[in-house]
Amino acid sequence: MLTILLCACQGLRNWFTPSIDALGGEYLYVRLPDPMRTFCQNDARWAEIELGTSGCKLGTHGCLICSTAMATTLLGFRLSPSELNERLKHQDGFQPQGWLIWSAVSRVTEGKLTAEYHQRPRYEWIDNALKAGAFPLIAFPLSNGARHWVLVVGKEGLDYLVRDPLTDEPKKPVKLSHLTDRILAIRVIKKAH
Repeated sequence: MLTILLCACQGLRNWFTPSIDALGGEYLYVRLPDPMRTFCQNDARWAEIELGTSGCKLGTHGCLICSTAMATTLLGFRLSPSELNERLKHQDGFQPQGWLIWSAVSRVTEGKLTAEYHQRPRYEWIDNALKAGAFPLIAFPLSNGARHWVLVVGKEGLDYLVRDPLTDEPKKPVKLSHLTDRILAIRVIKKAH
Protein backbone atom coordinates (compact mmCIF):
# COMPACT_ATOMS: atom_id res chain seq x y z
CA MET A 1 0.00 0.00 0.00
CA LEU A 2 2.86 2.36 0.86
CA THR A 3 4.48 1.70 -2.53
CA ILE A 4 1.24 2.57 -4.33
CA LEU A 5 0.89 5.77 -2.31
CA LEU A 6 4.51 6.79 -3.00
CA CYS A 7 4.10 6.16 -6.74
CA ALA A 8 0.87 8.18 -6.76
CA CYS A 9 2.58 11.08 -4.97
CA GLN A 10 5.54 10.96 -7.38
CA GLY A 11 3.13 10.85 -10.33
CA LEU A 12 1.35 13.98 -9.06
CA ARG A 13 4.69 15.70 -8.52
CA ASN A 14 5.72 14.87 -12.11
CA TRP A 15 2.36 16.12 -13.43
CA PHE A 16 2.86 19.58 -11.86
CA THR A 17 6.59 19.83 -12.53
CA PRO A 18 7.54 22.20 -15.36
CA SER A 19 8.91 20.16 -18.25
CA ILE A 20 10.22 20.53 -21.78
CA ASP A 21 9.89 18.25 -24.81
CA ALA A 22 12.53 15.55 -25.21
CA LEU A 23 13.34 16.91 -28.69
CA GLY A 24 14.53 20.50 -28.92
CA GLY A 25 17.15 23.13 -28.30
CA GLU A 26 19.93 23.92 -30.76
CA TYR A 27 20.32 21.80 -33.85
CA LEU A 28 23.65 20.12 -33.00
CA TYR A 29 25.78 17.15 -33.93
CA VAL A 30 28.06 16.52 -30.98
CA ARG A 31 29.40 13.38 -29.30
CA LEU A 32 31.32 13.52 -26.05
CA PRO A 33 34.13 11.02 -25.52
CA ASP A 34 32.29 7.84 -24.61
CA PRO A 35 34.59 4.79 -24.74
CA MET A 36 32.72 2.82 -22.09
CA ARG A 37 29.76 0.64 -21.37
CA THR A 38 26.66 1.81 -19.56
CA PHE A 39 26.64 1.23 -15.79
CA CYS A 40 23.39 -0.74 -15.54
CA GLN A 41 21.42 -0.65 -12.29
CA ASN A 42 20.84 -4.38 -12.28
CA ASP A 43 24.53 -5.25 -12.60
CA ALA A 44 25.22 -8.03 -10.07
CA ARG A 45 28.27 -6.12 -8.78
CA TRP A 46 26.04 -3.48 -7.12
CA ALA A 47 22.33 -4.26 -7.67
CA GLU A 48 21.81 -5.46 -4.08
CA ILE A 49 23.73 -2.61 -2.41
CA GLU A 50 21.62 -0.18 -0.38
CA LEU A 51 21.20 3.30 -1.88
CA GLY A 52 22.65 5.52 0.83
CA THR A 53 20.70 4.60 3.95
CA SER A 54 17.30 4.70 2.23
CA GLY A 55 16.43 1.01 2.49
CA CYS A 56 16.19 0.87 -1.33
CA LYS A 57 18.62 -1.04 -3.55
CA LEU A 58 20.74 0.34 -6.39
CA GLY A 59 19.16 -2.27 -8.65
CA THR A 60 15.71 -0.70 -8.27
CA HIS A 61 16.46 2.93 -7.39
CA GLY A 62 20.05 3.53 -8.50
CA CYS A 63 19.62 5.23 -11.89
CA LEU A 64 20.95 8.56 -10.61
CA ILE A 65 23.97 6.98 -8.90
CA CYS A 66 24.75 4.91 -12.03
CA SER A 67 24.41 7.97 -14.30
CA THR A 68 26.52 10.13 -12.00
CA ALA A 69 29.21 7.42 -11.76
CA MET A 70 29.36 7.28 -15.57
CA ALA A 71 29.80 11.07 -15.70
CA THR A 72 32.56 11.13 -13.08
CA THR A 73 34.37 8.28 -14.82
CA LEU A 74 34.15 9.94 -18.23
CA LEU A 75 35.52 13.16 -16.69
CA GLY A 76 38.58 11.31 -15.38
CA PHE A 77 37.53 10.44 -11.82
CA ARG A 78 36.86 6.70 -12.02
CA LEU A 79 34.07 5.57 -9.71
CA SER A 80 31.79 2.57 -10.04
CA PRO A 81 28.21 3.02 -8.77
CA SER A 82 29.08 1.08 -5.60
CA GLU A 83 32.19 3.23 -4.97
CA LEU A 84 30.26 6.46 -5.56
CA ASN A 85 27.45 5.29 -3.28
CA GLU A 86 29.95 4.45 -0.51
CA ARG A 87 31.79 7.78 -0.84
CA LEU A 88 28.51 9.70 -0.76
CA LYS A 89 27.46 7.86 2.42
CA HIS A 90 30.73 8.88 4.11
CA GLN A 91 30.39 12.50 2.94
CA ASP A 92 26.75 13.01 4.00
CA GLY A 93 25.83 13.04 0.32
CA PHE A 94 22.30 11.67 0.64
CA GLN A 95 19.01 12.89 1.97
CA PRO A 96 17.18 10.25 4.10
CA GLN A 97 15.05 9.01 1.18
CA GLY A 98 18.17 8.41 -0.95
CA TRP A 99 18.15 11.64 -2.97
CA LEU A 100 21.59 12.92 -3.91
CA ILE A 101 22.88 16.12 -2.28
CA TRP A 102 24.50 17.73 -5.31
CA SER A 103 27.15 19.70 -3.44
CA ALA A 104 28.58 16.34 -2.30
CA VAL A 105 29.85 15.62 -5.83
CA SER A 106 32.73 18.01 -5.22
CA ARG A 107 33.53 16.40 -1.86
CA VAL A 108 33.60 12.83 -3.19
CA THR A 109 35.80 13.79 -6.16
CA GLU A 110 38.34 15.70 -4.05
CA GLY A 111 37.21 19.00 -5.56
CA LYS A 112 37.99 17.91 -9.14
CA LEU A 113 34.36 17.82 -10.29
CA THR A 114 31.27 19.79 -9.47
CA ALA A 115 27.53 19.54 -10.11
CA GLU A 116 25.25 22.29 -11.39
CA TYR A 117 21.67 22.17 -10.12
CA HIS A 118 19.07 23.85 -12.32
CA GLN A 119 15.61 24.64 -10.94
CA ARG A 120 13.78 24.32 -14.25
CA PRO A 121 14.69 22.33 -17.36
CA ARG A 122 16.00 24.39 -20.28
CA TYR A 123 17.61 23.23 -23.50
CA GLU A 124 20.39 25.78 -23.20
CA TRP A 125 21.69 24.08 -20.02
CA ILE A 126 21.98 20.75 -21.86
CA ASP A 127 23.34 22.15 -25.13
CA ASN A 128 25.87 24.46 -23.46
CA ALA A 129 27.11 21.60 -21.26
CA LEU A 130 27.61 19.34 -24.28
CA LYS A 131 29.50 22.05 -26.17
CA ALA A 132 31.74 22.58 -23.11
CA GLY A 133 32.48 18.86 -22.65
CA ALA A 134 30.39 18.55 -19.47
CA PHE A 135 27.87 15.76 -18.88
CA PRO A 136 24.18 16.58 -18.38
CA LEU A 137 21.95 14.25 -16.41
CA ILE A 138 18.28 14.28 -17.41
CA ALA A 139 15.25 13.07 -15.43
CA PHE A 140 12.03 11.97 -17.07
CA PRO A 141 8.88 10.18 -15.85
CA LEU A 142 8.54 6.43 -16.24
CA SER A 143 5.12 4.92 -16.96
CA ASN A 144 4.70 4.08 -13.24
CA GLY A 145 5.19 7.75 -12.30
CA ALA A 146 8.72 7.32 -10.92
CA ARG A 147 11.47 9.67 -11.99
CA HIS A 148 14.29 8.10 -14.01
CA TRP A 149 17.77 9.58 -14.63
CA VAL A 150 19.99 9.08 -17.68
CA LEU A 151 23.36 10.49 -18.80
CA VAL A 152 23.52 12.62 -21.96
CA VAL A 153 26.58 11.84 -24.10
CA GLY A 154 25.70 13.65 -27.33
CA LYS A 155 23.12 15.07 -29.67
CA GLU A 156 22.01 14.31 -33.24
CA GLY A 157 20.04 17.24 -34.59
CA LEU A 158 17.36 17.83 -31.95
CA ASP A 159 17.61 14.37 -30.35
CA TYR A 160 19.77 13.78 -27.28
CA LEU A 161 21.87 10.60 -27.07
CA VAL A 162 21.83 9.02 -23.63
CA ARG A 163 23.22 6.14 -21.65
CA ASP A 164 20.31 4.59 -19.77
CA PRO A 165 21.01 2.53 -16.61
CA LEU A 166 17.84 0.51 -17.35
CA THR A 167 18.76 -0.32 -20.95
CA ASP A 168 18.99 -3.79 -22.40
CA GLU A 169 21.76 -2.51 -24.71
CA PRO A 170 24.59 -1.36 -22.42
CA LYS A 171 27.18 -1.05 -25.20
CA LYS A 172 25.84 2.04 -26.94
CA PRO A 173 23.82 5.20 -26.32
CA VAL A 174 20.12 5.39 -27.19
CA LYS A 175 18.02 8.32 -28.40
CA LEU A 176 16.17 10.08 -25.58
CA SER A 177 13.06 10.36 -27.81
CA HIS A 178 12.86 6.55 -27.83
CA LEU A 179 12.54 6.59 -24.02
CA THR A 180 10.32 9.60 -23.29
CA ASP A 181 8.63 12.66 -24.74
CA ARG A 182 9.55 15.08 -21.92
CA ILE A 183 12.35 16.20 -19.65
CA LEU A 184 11.59 17.01 -15.99
CA ALA A 185 14.97 17.96 -14.56
CA ILE A 186 18.57 18.68 -15.53
CA ARG A 187 21.83 18.50 -13.59
CA VAL A 188 25.31 18.93 -15.07
CA ILE A 189 28.50 17.20 -13.91
CA LYS A 190 31.63 19.06 -14.99
CA LYS A 191 35.26 19.67 -14.16
CA ALA A 192 35.82 22.26 -11.44
CA HIS A 193 37.66 25.41 -12.53
